[in-house]
Amino acid sequence: MDAKPVDDPPHSTEKYDEGALLPEQQKKINELKIQKRIENERYLQKHPELNILMRDFIRQACLQKPEDIRQFSAGYFTHPMLEKRIENLIKKQIETINAEVKVISEEIFQR
Repeated sequence: MDAKPVDDPPHSTEKYDEGALLPEQQKKINELKIQKRIENERYLQKHPELNILMRDFIRQACLQKPEDIRQFSAGYFTHPMLEKRIENLIKKQIETINAEVKVISEEIFQR
């Protein structure tokens, strides 16, 4: 593994500081980044409700177009009915999937 990422240069910097880290240090940081991405992906796979939560948050933000997104975000994530809302969205998603599976099953048996 190359010590300096070739296709992923640092963002928000004027240029690469080639002397800031030793090659071994850069290699360890790159390996740590990969490991963290893997851990994050595993966590998201274990908690599919996060996908529903984030999708709903983005949808609501796009529909409401708040002037102060920070205030909107604080209100959304601290709303006392948020947990119930996400539970309902999960139930709706399960019902939609079950309905789609039923239609597909009926089509298969009709052939």
